[in-house]
Amino acid sequence: MALDPAQAAARPRRRLVQRLSRRIDRMSDRRFALLLFVPAAVLVGLIVFPPILAVLVMSMFRIELLKDGPSRFVGLDNVGRMLEDSFFMDSVPRTLLFALGATALTVPLALGTALLMNRRSKFDTPLAIALLLPWAIAPIVTGFFWRFMFQPSFGLATQVSNGLGLTDGPVPWLQDPTTALVLAMVATAWRSVPLLALIMLSALKAIPNQLYRAARMDGATPWQAFRSVTLPSIGPTLLIATILQIIISLQVFDLLFQLTRGGPGFETTTITYYIFTAAFDNLSLGYSALLAIFLMLVIVAASGATLYLRAGRARRRARQDADQNDLVEAERLQVDGFGWDPDDAGTGPARRRLRLPALPRPVRRAGAVVAIGLLLLWSIGPTLWILVASLQPESAITSVPLDLVPWLDFSQYVDLLSNPKWLSSIWVSLVMTVGSTVITLLIGALAAYPLARLEVPGKRWAVGVLMFTYTVPAIVLLIPLLFMFNALNLTDSVIGLILAHVAFSLPLTIWLLRNIFASVPAAIEKSARMDGATRLGTLFRVTIPAASAGIAATAILLLISVWNEFLFAVVLGNQGAVTVTRRIGYINSPAGISGEPPYTYQAAAGIVAVLPVIILVILFHRRIRSGLTEGYLKG
Repeated sequence: MALDPAQAAARPRRRLVQRLSRRIDRMSDRRFALLLFVPAAVLVGLIVFPPILAVLVMSMFRIELLKDGPSRFVGLDNVGRMLEDSFFMDSVPRTLLFALGATALTVPLALGTALLMNRRSKFDTPLAIALLLPWAIAPIVTGFFWRFMFQPSFGLATQVSNGLGLTDGPVPWLQDPTTALVLAMVATAWRSVPLLALIMLSALKAIPNQLYRAARMDGATPWQAFRSVTLPSIGPTLLIATILQIIISLQVFDLLFQLTRGGPGFETTTITYYIFTAAFDNLSLGYSALLAIFLMLVIVAASGATLYLRAGRARRRARQDADQNDLVEAERLQVDGFGWDPDDAGTGPARRRLRLPALPRPVRRAGAVVAIGLLLLWSIGPTLWILVASLQPESAITSVPLDLVPWLDFSQYVDLLSNPKWLSSIWVSLVMTVGSTVITLLIGALAAYPLARLEVPGKRWAVGVLMFTYTVPAIVLLIPLLFMFNALNLTDSVIGLILAHVAFSLPLTIWLLRNIFASVPAAIEKSARMDGATRLGTLFRVTIPAASAGIAATAILLLISVWNEFLFAVVLGNQGAVTVTRRIGYINSPAGISGEPPYTYQAAAGIVAVLPVIILVILFHRRIRSGLTEGYLKG
């Protein structure tokens, strides 16, 4: 029987695949792991490590592109310049104040949110979606939303403040240094609460119910159970979340770029913002490289503390698990281990001194409903207001007081979506996001599998190096990365943006997928090999399908992360590869004699920028939650 041409052409390919599979099966674990790890190692090694080394070298040179004189070696002179730079030295305590203030706001709000989410309710799904929205919105768009609300003459905050009689007339929210810095902290907390709340929620769900039963049997009130059971149980997680938020706050740039532009004056200029200004406004490349190293050392120190706490938490969990022989013994040991004092709930003077009266059930329910309403308002309020503004005429939004019309005005969306520049940016963002996600997942899965499954030398070193590259702030690497991409003709191109995103997303992706693959039972792989499956066949036909839920969660996180990215888009894009986030980052820049575009047009642009991530959150909120907790609580 004759084969058709397609079958005949496929035969040589099948034979080649079979020969390669047999050769791979004969490899040792070490060579097989190396084979799978090579693509990730090449990308990270060629795109991430050279900029890190280049920054170290550049920090010892004087490179002033806006000043006369050649570049020259200056050794450690840039350190002296940094110490004498009053603007930068002022930014250091301001950055620390900003990070601590944002953290002080975020952690209690996140804990309260996690406690509400831990209650079983018919509003679980709407709450989960509302909780995730602020995190999913790009920081550059978050800054735009908050700047829009705090516009001095007709912003929503001004109108509400005037309506309550707290102020009269325009309010210079962002022109006052103190108010501007506080608003930046609040906006940072708004976006950070979801991540920390999910981390804390995961810890809350891990608390054994028998601890609460023991507390109730001893007569403890809800407050006493919270103080003596909940807080000690999630204490390590609270500490990790606090340090994580400090690290996030130290690197805030996009939000400040859109909200305050570092002003008024330099009053909201943080270290990261100052580095960007020194590098890309003043073109002081050697000096800004040294400042970037200073920031990197601060971030690495904080990250090291987080990793140390994670390791200690894992050791404590292992000891607790080893002590749990049976349920009764487990209850006794866990109660003792978490510091439950019978005097806090039993009889005696301590109980009488600490015991607070329990609120009636209807009061508690009413309080929960009010808290849920406030959480919904906090989470979706800014986005909802921008949506309303985008569907109103300009005169309705800019009038004082507000004079909203009852009909929907889609003219802003028509103008925006008929603008070739915006259509081009949407297309660039879509291609870049999908391309980066697919390539990162493929290469990351190949590299993560041996780290999760194979016992090969140097595995811990590989994981450590990957996580080190993840902790390096992007601002540190932008200057040498721009030079490198210029030399390779990759700037202002979608391919260049994809390569940058793939290389810098790989470390975290490998970390996530390593944890996901490790959770797949090894027995199913052994069964597949016993049935004659090859190594690659087992990976692609057994392991990856078994881990499909975790891989899907990772893919969604990547889609949101790449779509929202701003710094790479600003530095590596120009005219031909302008993303949505880059375009909205400069939307309020003067546009010739016409000045800024209408506020309703800007609001429509903000909604277009967040619409894809809103859709992803609504459709896949459960997988996003699992992906975030995989990333920050496991490993």
